Parts: sequence; C-alpha cells; structure tokens
Amino acid sequence: MNLKHVLIGAIVLAVFLLGGLWLFLRQVPPSHTLSSFQQTCIEGQRRGISGNARPLDDATETRLLAFCDCVAEEVVSRLSQQDIAAIGLEQSSQAIDAKLAAIFARCRMRNP
Repeated sequence: MNLKHVLIGAIVLAVFLLGGLWLFLRQVPPSHTLSSFQQTCIEGQRRGISGNARPLDDATETRLLAFCDCVAEEVVSRLSQQDIAAIGLEQSSQAIDAKLAAIFARCRMRNP
C-alpha cells in the first residue's frame, strides 16, 4: 500500500469519527424541547390573559394548547436549526423576527 493512501484514509476516518461525535454530543431530545416549549408558551399565554400562570377554564386551555402546538409545528418546519439557536441565544435578526411574526399570525388565524 502507498503511504499517501493510508494517510488520507486515516484522516478521512478521523474526520468522520469526530463529526459523528460532535453531532451526538450536541443532540437535544426533540420531545423534551417541544414539551418545554409548550409549557413555556402556555404559561406565557396565561400570563397575557389573566396576569398569572394559573390554569384557566377548559375551553381557553384547549385553545391555548392548540395555539402553542401550532407554533411549535410551524417553528420546526419553517425555521432552520441556526434560526432556532439564534432565538434561544437572544441573537435574533430582523429576518428571523419576520418569520416568527408570520408564524404567529398563521397560528392565530387557525386558532382564533
């Protein structure tokens, strides 16, 4: 075997291993993230309506859950991972804010 081929193969293998390790270590379970988001969203909506985080009547709670589910689905489907990370780090741009405004408007129309 040629030493050059062995060295290139070792470098490629190392890159794949390090890349896989990096992807594995930065992974966040999606169900945990969405349920945390839904809880935060519902509490925020409750505070906006009544001023505190106590549960409201059943019909309102159902509407709030439907709205928060819609926002979660739209965010996952319409925003990139980089956009979501920027929002989480409070480094949002005007473009991301415009996307979020469109998502909120769409979900308000679906869940009046």
